[in-house]
Amino acid sequence: MAAKFVLVDHDTPLLMPPDLREWVPEGHLVHFIMDAVRLLDVGQARVNERGTG
Repeated sequence: MAAKFVLVDHDTPLLMPPDLREWVPEGHLVHFIMDAVRLLDVGQARVNERGTG
C-alpha cells in the first residue's frame, strides 16, 4: 500500500488568519523547524501498516 502524505503549502494564504507565520516572531524556533522539515526526504519513510508502535 502506497503512503499518502499531505502536502502542506506554507505559502498559500489562509482566510483567517492571513498567515500564521506573522504571529510568530522572527528568529523563533518554529521557523527553524519548518526549514528543517522542508529538507527531509520523506521518500525514504515507511508506513507501519499494522497500525502499532
